[in-house]
This record gives sequence, structure tokens and C-alpha cells, in this order.
Amino acid sequence: MIVKETRIKTGSGHKALAAHVLRGEKNEAILVLAGSEYWLKDWVKEAKREGLTYGLRHIAFNPEQTMTDAELSAFADRLCEELGADKASRTLILHQKDGNRHGHLILPEWQHNHVLSSRFSYMRLEKVARLEEIRLGHPLTAGRHDAAITTALHKEGKHREAALVEALIPEGAPLPRAAYTSQARRITERQAVDLPALKKAITALWQQSGEKLPAFRRLLQEQGLVMREGDKSATRPGAHIIETADGTLIGSFTRLTKTRMKDFHALLMQEALPAEEPRLVCPVSARARRLSPLSARPPRVLPAEAMIIPLRREPSYRPTVTSLTQTQNLNPGLPIT
Repeated sequence: MIVKETRIKTGSGHKALAAHVLRGEKNEAILVLAGSEYWLKDWVKEAKREGLTYGLRHIAFNPEQTMTDAELSAFADRLCEELGADKASRTLILHQKDGNRHGHLILPEWQHNHVLSSRFSYMRLEKVARLEEIRLGHPLTAGRHDAAITTALHKEGKHREAALVEALIPEGAPLPRAAYTSQARRITERQAVDLPALKKAITALWQQSGEKLPAFRRLLQEQGLVMREGDKSATRPGAHIIETADGTLIGSFTRLTKTRMKDFHALLMQEALPAEEPRLVCPVSARARRLSPLSARPPRVLPAEAMIIPLRREPSYRPTVTSLTQTQNLNPGLPIT
């Protein structure tokens, strides 16, 4: 089961989220089990009144195997219990696509007298999902937080469940990571862009470029795509995004190519360096013509019987000062007055 959490800012309002969960055109069926659009609007007003940055918490969960409506509702209850949310104040909506159902749980950030818990929420929601899979006998889904989930389950005394989750942890392999965010996926869906297909194409282009940014940019341009610096330069300096020619966002470069931000910064610095110009090496004859007459003179050749005697220099004479009481040491011809 895949669980994704998104916090909706108060300034963004409720309309975009309501349009997605209540009026999604690609859904075969929409079932509202609890709440309404009016509840979402009222929760945003409460968050504004309390001066909160975020007004709504959207949790989408999609099981790998079919679950009944009652099982999906019970799972939403367990998510509320994990976050300490009021079960009576929730909006729960089920979508059906290709015969399978998934759920959307929306909670208010302001819980009557406190803010909804967000501490390690990604790990905690994945923990609830792993426990639900174990409870229903579904295959376990590997996630980024399996090691932390294992530790938390041991602390809770659930050692059998912890051992099952621990078996999912890869040895030496990179942690799983989403190639694009749920927000980017919804944007591209509304603009009729096949995001998974584009992601695969971009991954292939990155490998084809030999992981070189100049070649990658040229390949993107040939496919009608553009890579540029993102709009959040203040919070994420150096981050780049990939979008279509008409400005439709596909995702960030690091997410799509599975490149670490540190390695991407090194690639940017390498790309910014000026290209080395080829050095023009003059032939030997041309260099000889530029030499001075003295340096160009051929070396002197001595006869075989010549003897080289080192130059000997006589030591320089240093005068001495003699005391008047030792006149016997003076030159006899020196006049003394």
C-alpha cells in the first residue's frame, strides 16, 4: 500500500483540492463516506483565524490488492489514531479507477485546541500501512523509512511485525524515492500530459548523454523539453526543473534522474567552466627563428687535447689594527710620530 501526505497551505484555499477529490474527471466512481466541501472551506477559515501556515492535511492511500470500503474506512481510522486526529472531523472520499478503489483522507490542521501532529509523519504513516498489509495478508511494500519503522515497532513490542518489515531493507542499495510529487502528477493530468512516459524518456536521455549536462540539455531540446533553474531559488538554491516548451512542469532534475543534489552541484560547476582552447604548437624551425642571436649561436667545440684548468682566485687582503704597545710587529719603514 502506498501512502502519500500533502499539507495544503492556508493561502492556497480548499478549491483545488476539492476539485480533485470531489470532481475528478478520470474517476469511474466517487464515493463520499464522510465530510463535504463545506467542511474543507470551514477548516481553512479556522486555520486563517488561528494564524496557521497550513490549513488542510491530505493523505492519499492506494492498496496494491483490492480492499473493501469497510477496510478502507477502518484504515483511515487507524491513520487518524496515529496522528491524534479527531475521527469525527474528517473527510473521507473513495475513488475508483480501472475497477480498483483508493482513498483520500482530508483532516483539518487545527484540531479544536491544537495543531495536528506532523512529527515524523511520513514514517508514521508508512508504519500504519505496513501493519495494515500484515493484518490483511497483502504483500509488503518497501519504502524509504523501513529501518525507522523497524525500530519503532520493536519499541512498541511488535517484534514479529518488525522482523517482517526489516526483511524489506535492501543491503547497500539506494533508498526508494518517488520520481515526481503527487502535486506534479495532478498538474500534468489536468493538462493531458503522460507523466510516467515522460519520466521514462527523461531517464533514457540522461543515460544517453553519458550524464553530461550540455549533452543532456541538447537531447531535451530535441524532444521539446527545457531544463531551467527552479523558482524556489531562495529555499533550494541550484535546484533545476524540467518542463515542456509551453511551461508544463514535469518535475525536478534530481528526482527524475535519481541524482544527488551534491553531485548535481558538481555537474553545474563543471558545466560553468570555460572550454579549454586547443594550444597551437609552433614547429621547431619557427621557434628557432624567434631565438636571439646569442642563444641561437652553436656551442663552442674544444679540441680533444685541451685542458680545462679551474680558475683560482687569490684571497683578498684584509688590513689589521696593531696596538701601539706592539710596534715590533709593524713594518720597519712605517714612520711613527
